[in-house]
Amino acid sequence: MQNSEIKLIALDVDGTIMDKSYRISDRVKNTISCAVKKGIKVMIATGRMYSATVPTAVELGLKTPLIVYQGSLIKEFHESDRTLLHHYLNTDISYEVIRDTRKKNVQINAYLDDKLYVETASPILVDYAQRRSIPYHTVDCFENCENFLPTKILAMDPDPEKINRLVGEFKEKYSDRLNITKSTDYFCEFINKKCSKADGIMFLAEKWGIDRAEIMAIGDHDNDREMIDFAGTGVAMGNSHDNLKQAADYVTESVNNDGAALAIEKFAL
Repeated sequence: MQNSEIKLIALDVDGTIMDKSYRISDRVKNTISCAVKKGIKVMIATGRMYSATVPTAVELGLKTPLIVYQGSLIKEFHESDRTLLHHYLNTDISYEVIRDTRKKNVQINAYLDDKLYVETASPILVDYAQRRSIPYHTVDCFENCENFLPTKILAMDPDPEKINRLVGEFKEKYSDRLNITKSTDYFCEFINKKCSKADGIMFLAEKWGIDRAEIMAIGDHDNDREMIDFAGTGVAMGNSHDNLKQAADYVTESVNNDGAALAIEKFAL
């Protein structure tokens, strides 16, 4: 942990600032507002789609670019929708992943041009889309899609052990070509090898002249590991798994107890 003044705070969304009811508490909102007023750049770093993240950023009163799709896309939203960085998955490896994933009998989501495409709408997909207010588009077969260059592929299943096995197996096969991570116990995500939340934070920090020691990152799951390792002050939520807590500089309270706000107050305000 660094003792430098915090100039940038990167926040995961689900399980970090937003609870299972998709609510952000007043204390978290107020604390973020105080950090912004102090001149700290507060930003979102999430696996979510861009369109599903903009309302959260607006609710928080943020103006910084959004790091979405686990760092595959960095895009402005406040005064423009200019794309600052975007790494796709190429068509060949996307189809290879999809063919392998089909064999596992899991829900497969493909995200192209910030739209969600599926071949089947299983119960977990319907629940996922309804809870996040995300429309989805059904296609007969991904291989029939033109210019198939997804920003992200997501495999979902209600059995967390099945997802764990899938992550382990696919990392063994694809780790040299893809970044594979879990964003919840039920989601296995595939993105471009060049991308992670940490890479997105680094990209913006360099533009703004902010040193690594001046960065604070707060998250709750495996996909937050790289940014917590990278940040001068890496914070794990109290509702995180033990491996993330062990990697963090500091473990705060759970999302239900406003852990993100407590960490910001402790280290930045």
